[in-house]
Amino acid sequence: GIGMRGSEGLALTGVAGIALVGNALARFTDFRSDFTDTFYKGPGGIPWGDVLLPYVASLATGCSDYEALRPWHGKPWVAKALRVSRVASPETLRQNLDNLADGWFQDSLDLVGKATLDLLRRSKAPVTACSLGRVCMDVDTTPHDNGRTRKEGVSRTYMRDVFGFAPIYAMLGREGWCVHAEFRKGSQHGQNGAPDFLRQAIANARQVTSQPILLRMDSAFDAGENYLLAQSENIDILVKGNPTHLHWNWEPDARALGKKAWIRSGKNTRVAYLERFEVRSFENVPVIVRRILKVTKRLRWELGDVPPGKRLLIKKDFVFEAESWLTNLDLDAASLVDCYADHATAEQFHSEIKGELDLERLPSNSFKTNALVLHLGLLA
Repeated sequence: GIGMRGSEGLALTGVAGIALVGNALARFTDFRSDFTDTFYKGPGGIPWGDVLLPYVASLATGCSDYEALRPWHGKPWVAKALRVSRVASPETLRQNLDNLADGWFQDSLDLVGKATLDLLRRSKAPVTACSLGRVCMDVDTTPHDNGRTRKEGVSRTYMRDVFGFAPIYAMLGREGWCVHAEFRKGSQHGQNGAPDFLRQAIANARQVTSQPILLRMDSAFDAGENYLLAQSENIDILVKGNPTHLHWNWEPDARALGKKAWIRSGKNTRVAYLERFEVRSFENVPVIVRRILKVTKRLRWELGDVPPGKRLLIKKDFVFEAESWLTNLDLDAASLVDCYADHATAEQFHSEIKGELDLERLPSNSFKTNALVLHLGLLA
């Protein structure tokens, strides 16, 4: 067992928690044995699982660089804490990651994903529903800035002047458990390959929770293909509307609303909701979706030119602005819009991956190796 004792005075260490990492992976997953038993390694080598597990622990301490394993190399107490035979050198780790990426790439990703889901399911991790009584699964891409490098797959992302990668993540519940991810080149559009990604993300989420799922996405995923998928998978969906897909002359409808329809949202602003059903399609297969329009009426005034000595002339008029969402839910429009506002929380989960786990800039020149490193980080 691992012994613990109190110290006199202030004694801080950044590695004491690796004992918990080792115990959690041993108790709730088959991570170590899966890698060791699945892939062949000649006699005398450090087993695959024993090579990778210390790197997961290193990522859990916020260190993604291979060299961070140098102080642990050959240390018996680290091996004991992580329940491995010995800790490999950074050079061995680099070589093993490259070998797995080159020879058993998809199999390796599947084993890491299996360990992640096992960890959530076996540890009975809480999965908290949103205000609508459904578990939200936020799907979004986020750029990883790897500019000024020649890493494979680095290209211009959807963010201006950011060169790097643009992986896509599926975060489940208020806790933000990452149940699926896909490493992507920076130039790949979010919707490209999204249906296959969503199917796997939904299947993974159903392994973790039996509660109804609400798929929540931004306007990059406003596509008929996704609405058909949600219908076929029997899940709920809430997507921010892409303005280019809004074919509705809504302003006359907004001006025709009575006073009681407008809700005061500020000193000079009022809000009202319009809605209608629309037919979207993919490959000539139609699907009916509900479009919600949030209209903001803003009072605008300006001073007109008048001759000297005359009273100021104030010109007043109203400016109308609109945002839209698409859904299959028959719930109050304001509640759905408020629920979507929590989608911004998923950005904080992305920031944890890039910041706290130190995975903004990935350590390898190989695209596949970096993909494997990212998935190990998600397990961490």
